[in-house]
Amino acid sequence: MPGPLTWQGEDFRRVRGPDGHIKEVTIDMNEILAKEYRGKTIENVHFGAIAVVDSKGKLIYSFGDPYFVTYLRSAAKPFQAIPLLTSGVAEEFGLTTKEIAIVCGSHNGQKKHTEVVKSILKKIGLSEKHLQCGAHIPHYYTINNIPPPKGAKFRPIHNNCSGKHAGILALSVYHGWNTKNYLSPKHPAEKIILDAVSEICEYPKRKIGIGIDGCGVPVFAMPLYNMALGFSRLITHQGKDERISKAYEIITSAMSRYPEMVSGFGRFDLALAKVGKGNILSKAGVALYCLGLFDRGWGLAAKVIDGARVAIGPTICESLRQLGVVKKADMKRFGEYAFPVIRNHKGDKVGFIQPTFRLKRRK
Repeated sequence: MPGPLTWQGEDFRRVRGPDGHIKEVTIDMNEILAKEYRGKTIENVHFGAIAVVDSKGKLIYSFGDPYFVTYLRSAAKPFQAIPLLTSGVAEEFGLTTKEIAIVCGSHNGQKKHTEVVKSILKKIGLSEKHLQCGAHIPHYYTINNIPPPKGAKFRPIHNNCSGKHAGILALSVYHGWNTKNYLSPKHPAEKIILDAVSEICEYPKRKIGIGIDGCGVPVFAMPLYNMALGFSRLITHQGKDERISKAYEIITSAMSRYPEMVSGFGRFDLALAKVGKGNILSKAGVALYCLGLFDRGWGLAAKVIDGARVAIGPTICESLRQLGVVKKADMKRFGEYAFPVIRNHKGDKVGFIQPTFRLKRRK
């Protein structure tokens, strides 16, 4: 059914302001990524957009608006790690491949993760007290529906972003910058990170929207097209010079070698790494997902615009199937990431989510 969707008497409108960012959003019925069923009745629909781009900047496939502007959130972490390699920080402090991987990741907060973050902090002469990411219940428990130990107290080191924060602190220590205000967008570390993000995604700094993430650091808003382009450039190691290209290569190698540091048990990133057998490099955002396909040199960025995180798994899995990256028979290996089940409080299956979109080949 074409045309704008009316919700409680109001049409959503997609209107761009003078800075190019979306001020209002129009959702067309043809932009439905997935439908959520309870029994045989559709209870919810999830809208979104997808962009698939090659390393030369050609838009190969799309769905919805491939230029929809939104935040990278944690999908930016591989880009935020670039200055560690280009500035000589990793070499100076002897950061290992595993440590670089956790800087790029959103870890589960398990001991094997926190020990790696502690190792980075020790190498740069700092400690946990310098982390300003705040604390939350580790993803190991929340994602896997495991009750935390009774009386457990979690610290910033358990935050899924503590690896990224340790990386920013390493950058600051190396250059002699203040480590107390590293969260500020005006901090020199954040400025060179913004430069790196702008460069790899080929999106002007002045157009990048800056917000504040859940962990306190600046986050970057740009079109899905540019996010996909950035991941394509990352996996094909296409920097403007040999030093930057080498940084891209080190980051992709670290993430591919230690995918359990990028996420962890029960996480979609890790499932993609296993099913892809080294062909897929991915990083989750929030109701957003970015990945690169090594064998094709393509980057993909997808956003569930209504914010339903449960719809991102089937969206990515179905995209990979339509692109021919995984066969239909192999989709079951993704389990409920590809075929989410709606359950009641007793654990009974009462519904499911089904992708309904079709990627459009661009000429």
